[in-house]
Amino acid sequence: METLLVVSDTSPIRALHHLNLLGVLESLYASILIPPAVERELRTRTRLCPSIDIANFPFIHLRAPVDQSQVNQLQVDLDAGEAEAIALAKEVGADLLLVDEMRARAFANRLQIQITGALGVLLQAKSRGLIQQVHPLIDQLEIEIDFFVSDELRQEVIRRAAEQRE
Repeated sequence: METLLVVSDTSPIRALHHLNLLGVLESLYASILIPPAVERELRTRTRLCPSIDIANFPFIHLRAPVDQSQVNQLQVDLDAGEAEAIALAKEVGADLLLVDEMRARAFANRLQIQITGALGVLLQAKSRGLIQQVHPLIDQLEIEIDFFVSDELRQEVIRRAAEQRE
């Protein structure tokens, strides 16, 4: 397995944790970096998601971005986790940033950071034989934790997964 430097925002970790598939991240990427704001967001229980203690997942490592001015600039438009994750990814020259929210993805693209989200991780997991199907997992995320997937994105992911809708 090629070692990639991967940074994650909160949403992909929450989504994969909900599906009991956090181990897929370790299988695909060996280790993940998260900034302190993401760690705090994961520790905070939401209406639909439990608290996640990263100490239970030794492949997830905490690292703070050094450039606080970059974080502050990003926080004008993004939440703290997204801002710190993007700043950290840029600082460490990450090969990949895991982020789901469209606005944060747009900022990462402008900074020329390679991105994927929870659904991209699921596609990669399927291509590596780590999971059997993607579309039931998308349904589960949407129904159980209000994970938003546009119809267009859903169709694209199912097409790329070579799955047919029932």
